[in-house]
Amino acid sequence: MSVVIGYVSDYFSIVMTDTRITYGKNAEMGWDDNVEKLVSIPNMGWATGVGVFNFIHNFNRKLAKLKNTTARIIEELFEKTLEYEKNKNEYLKAQFDSTVITCPRIGKEENKSKFRVGLLNKEHFGNRLMELGNNHITILYPYDYLDDLSKVENLEKRFNMYTEFNGDLWKLLQHLHQIFAEISTNSSGVSRICDISIQVYLDNDLYKFQLKEDVRPLIKAAKNGTLLNKLSVVI
Repeated sequence: MSVVIGYVSDYFSIVMTDTRITYGKNAEMGWDDNVEKLVSIPNMGWATGVGVFNFIHNFNRKLAKLKNTTARIIEELFEKTLEYEKNKNEYLKAQFDSTVITCPRIGKEENKSKFRVGLLNKEHFGNRLMELGNNHITILYPYDYLDDLSKVENLEKRFNMYTEFNGDLWKLLQHLHQIFAEISTNSSGVSRICDISIQVYLDNDLYKFQLKEDVRPLIKAAKNGTLLNKLSVVI
């Protein structure tokens, strides 16, 4: 189980997840809160996902080794990896099909590079890569939210899911952190540790930032303007 929260604009993207994997659908056999779920993709952003961790991790590691990452190449890799994992673990076929993977790529429009974050999910999209819409907060919910959709409806009524970026990155991050904090409080499958990745164009160069910490002090840091001091540049 896990949560992924994403936000994309043309010139930056944010993807955050937690650090917990659970044993048993509802963590009835325990959990591990020290798992690295974000995988850095060279010259792009980070990939992660929600569902069967080993499948997500194996796909993202293979993705990180690719020299070319067109939509078609990503789709072919997803199809091959999914088939391999299903053949190896036939009793998990339904869980593989419901697993959602997020992967970054940089597209070209009008000769300008623009950020894109794609979703891969066999159950809903087949083998096609679907892109997140700009200026919209996308949440991949843990199972206990999907099993009780009133939780999803309640959260999305109180938090604005469409947030056009107004230049204040820290305010946007504070908003995303508050969503993460609520989900982690109410889900047995999500840790309080928030692993954040930010990709941004500055002066036509791509910069990647990462930060992993308990979400509660992160909310305070975003509010008082000290979050920048916590970010690490990733090469």
